[in-house]
Amino acid sequence: MGEERRLRVLLVDDEPDMIALLQAVVLAECWEIVGRATSGSDALRVAEQIEPDVAIVDYRMPGMNGLEVAARLKSMWPEIVNVMFSAMEVGAAAQSSGSVDRFIRKGDLTVLRQVLDQVNQQYLGRS
Repeated sequence: MGEERRLRVLLVDDEPDMIALLQAVVLAECWEIVGRATSGSDALRVAEQIEPDVAIVDYRMPGMNGLEVAARLKSMWPEIVNVMFSAMEVGAAAQSSGSVDRFIRKGDLTVLRQVLDQVNQQYLGRS
């Protein structure tokens, strides 16, 4: 029997403390962090190399905002699940964009865990 596939996650935030927090949540739940990026252009470069299942993206970053990053990721991989994790009041715009699958207010780690569990169930067939 082969090793069970884990959800491949890209973390995108320009704040090192937030990347560390997201990393702790993702690793605690046994998902695989396949990349980290601190800007939109960096996120796209990293994503091309790793092809993530999920991108957790902040809205406000240098050079390119999270909506632009999510749209570019979705055009590259239509099946990617883009989760915008932001303190900015952009939830409605994010979800109406068509490229963001879920919006979560920064700091709501319980909802983030629930979303990642839903993705596991939907895309990998397990909880």
